[in-house]
Parts: sequence; structure tokens; C-alpha cells
Amino acid sequence: MKPRSGQTKWLLFAGGLVYVLTFLALYPRTTAIVDEDAYLTGAFLARTGRLSYEGSPIPAPHMTVESNGRLVSKYPPGTSLFLASFTLLGWRAIFVSGLLLALAGFALTRLILARLSPDTDPLWALLYLFYPAVVLLSRTVMSDLLAATLVLASFYCLLRGRNWFFASGFVLGLACLVRYSNAVFVPVFLLLALRPRGRRLRSALLLVAGILPPAALIAAYNAYAYGSTFSFPMYLTGQFSPAFFPHNARYYGTALLLLYPLMLAAPLAAGRGKRLLLGLPAYAVLGLYCFFSYTYEAPSLPARLTLGLRYLLPGLPFFIIGFVLVADRLLGWFRFGWLKYAAVAGMALLSVAIQLRHDRYLAVQAGYQRLVLDNVPESALLLCDAGTSELVSYAWGWRDYRHIAEFNVPIPLDSVLAKNRPLYAGLTETPGAENTVMLTIFEALLARFPGRTLVAETRTPRKFRLYRLR
Repeated sequence: MKPRSGQTKWLLFAGGLVYVLTFLALYPRTTAIVDEDAYLTGAFLARTGRLSYEGSPIPAPHMTVESNGRLVSKYPPGTSLFLASFTLLGWRAIFVSGLLLALAGFALTRLILARLSPDTDPLWALLYLFYPAVVLLSRTVMSDLLAATLVLASFYCLLRGRNWFFASGFVLGLACLVRYSNAVFVPVFLLLALRPRGRRLRSALLLVAGILPPAALIAAYNAYAYGSTFSFPMYLTGQFSPAFFPHNARYYGTALLLLYPLMLAAPLAAGRGKRLLLGLPAYAVLGLYCFFSYTYEAPSLPARLTLGLRYLLPGLPFFIIGFVLVADRLLGWFRFGWLKYAAVAGMALLSVAIQLRHDRYLAVQAGYQRLVLDNVPESALLLCDAGTSELVSYAWGWRDYRHIAEFNVPIPLDSVLAKNRPLYAGLTETPGAENTVMLTIFEALLARFPGRTLVAETRTPRKFRLYRLR
């Protein structure tokens, strides 16, 4: 038995309110990783009307490459362009973007369910909003949730049909501007546009016509930033090979089977006419990343269900929608409708727990940021590892830095040390995961300054040392 329409609306509103109030009460206080800082700094750069950092008043952040004579981000420009308007209210306003994207994805899931299966209880849409990967990534400024939301919007336009095909193609093109790998959806959506009876050729042409403007922007940006229309620094991220399939299939398959039972196979059981609609997009993304060398290697299952699924996020809604359609049908058959409310309530509590845990992590990160900013003068140069350099940012406090090593290879520092400038050295280590090579390089640097002074040190939760060298 399904709840009355008015009751459903109140339950949907209550679920959304739980998410919003938790988000605002635990509003992110800073970014967590260097990728976020790259997007954030890129947003400030976009506001200056520039796409490259050379000659800019904004220092180049992590994840910057020198290509075609320019200093540019290794990432596509879409996310930074999206964030630029949020920075007008201050750098912390960027986190509102994640809140809005999660709510937009929730609304789109509700609309898509209504079109695919009008009899399905709309309350199930909360399983998207409360999914751990969505909850965690909504608290970041990564590209993942933006890419997923745009793909969902494109899919909704595709389902509307007729003149909506142009909008579908245009939004899908924007999704590719955010993350180039979303191009995997282009042939998939083209096949889906050809699927309904009627003006198939017209539908396909409208879809392609919509994709062309963003595709032209991508080509122009690549030519400007990397020297060629089809150039992109993919080598910095990973490579593709069948050799990676066994590991990645186990890695992603486990995560997609456990939390929502058998969600991995749900698109195939979604019902007649829906297998293709949901299965093609879902398995296209999964297949793509099963052959990709880089996965976010999470040491625990909770981490795998959150950050571990970030690459799959644009395809994740299709798995969730498939699961919802199957679950709603099965619970109706067996008259176990109460399980739906239990599942939604349980996921709501889990979403709160995830935000609490992430808030504690960001509190630690902010504390270390403050430690560096309070002890390193603005005029000084900080020699450090990558873990320490991510504690400084153009957004909240810049300190000029140089890495002492890249990929465990020492960087020559003689020219830097020869200059008469205040020098500091910092090293950040995670207990139990110490890098002995980096530690050796750091100790060798300290040995060159026998008169050094230890200005800050912590043992937990991270091993952190900061020295004044001169």
C-alpha cells in the first residue's frame, strides 16, 4: 500500500530537510585535498578573465601543468567556471554549490522515476540524496557531483523527447566540459535517442546539435591550454588496459552489491523497456573505469562506499534508479512496504553520521592549516612534501612553497637555497603509512642547516614537523 500523495510530499520534504539542516549545521570549514584547491583557485582565476596562471596575480596551485608555454590546470575548466560565481560571496560560499547540486540531483531522480514508472513511490528518491558517495562529495568542490547532476539533467531531457533532445545534448556537452570522460555517454545517449519510434533521425540530429557548442568550447580550450584540439594531460592521471579489469571489477563490484543489495544487477531487472534506458549508461561508466589504472584505493569498506565511488558517480544514479524500481516492485508483491520506510530512515541516519565524520576530519585539516599560517611568515619560502603544501591556498592564506621531491625523486634546491630568503621546512606523515624515501630526503635537507629550530610538532592525528631553517 502506497502512502497518500500529501503524506508522500511531507515525507520527501522531511527527508530533504534532514539533509539540509545537517549540512548547514556542519557546514564545511575548508577543503580536504589538493584537487579541491585546484578547482577553487581556478575559480578565482576565471573571475580575472584568464585561463592560465602565467603573469597572473593568482599563484598556480597543485595539479598545474606547463604546456604549450602556459601554466594551466590539469583538469577541464567546467568545474572552476561553475564555482566562480559562488566565490563572489567569499571562498567558503563555494560549499553551497554541493548542497544545491545534491538537492538538484534528488529532484531530478524524483522526476525521472515519475516518467519511468508513475506508480513507483516517490519516497524512494531519497535513496539518491542519502547515498554515502553523494552525501560526502556534496561537501566538497570536486567535479564528481557536478558531472553526475548534469548527466542526470541530460537524461531527464532525453526522456522528455521531441524538442528536448537539443537541451539533452547541450547539457551533456556541459557535463563533458566538467569531466572529459563523460564523453562515454555521447554514443549511449545517441543510441537511446534512436530507440523510440517516430522521427529517430531528427531526434539524433537535435542531440548532436546540442552537443556541438560545448564540444567547440572544449576543442578551443584544449588548443589554447595544451596546444592541440585533442591534447589533454591524461598521462598525469592514469592509463587504460585490460590488465586492470580483474582488480577494478572486484573493487567496484563489491561496493555496488553491498549497501543497496544487488544494486550492481538492478538495471537488468528494472523491467521491460527500462533495461536499455538504465543499463546502457550505468554499465558504460562501470566498463570504462574497470579498465582504468587509477582507483581511489580505500583501506576500508566505508571509505570505498564514499570516496571510492567518486569516478563512478555520473553512472551511479542509473544503478540507484534501477534498484528503486526493483525494490518497489518486490516490496509490493510481498507486502513488506514497511521496509521502505526503514531503509529511508536508516540511510538518513547514515547520512548524518557521514557528515559528522567528515566535519571532524575537516576540523583536523583546518587546525594544521592554521599551524602553518601562524608559524610561517608571508615573506618566507616553505620547503615541504605534498601533504604539507596542501595546507596553504590562495583562498585562505598563501605561503610560497617548493616541493622537496616529486614521485619520491629529490628536486634540486641549490638555486633556491642560495637566495637570501627566510626558509622553513615541513613534513606531514600519516601514522602507519610513513614514506621512508620522503623521510630520508627531508632529513637530508635538515642536515644542511645545523642551526635549524623546531617551531611546531604534532604526533597525532598526524606526524607533523615544521622547522625554521634560517
